[in-house]
Amino acid sequence: MAATAAAPRKGRPKAVINPDSCTGCEVCVAICPVDCIDKTPGPEYRTLNPTCVIDQPRCIGCFLCEKICPWDAITMVPPQEAPAMPTPVTTA
Repeated sequence: MAATAAAPRKGRPKAVINPDSCTGCEVCVAICPVDCIDKTPGPEYRTLNPTCVIDQPRCIGCFLCEKICPWDAITMVPPQEAPAMPTPVTTA
């Protein structure tokens, strides 16, 4: 019997945060088992509008952050649709 090629693995879903809904409450940061969520300040006013960001390569798709977010700001998407990690803004 000939061996058949295995279908490529699709991968686990990835968490994506909607920055318009995220309040930066950090509930997701505390629950993440792989510590892939960080709080970042808002782009215009560093002390206002904080949001959280997810390091996509480290996300294991466990759904815990999506389930616990009180603002429904986190959605799980197929890995192909997950955005790349945003480049951090640095100031001189």
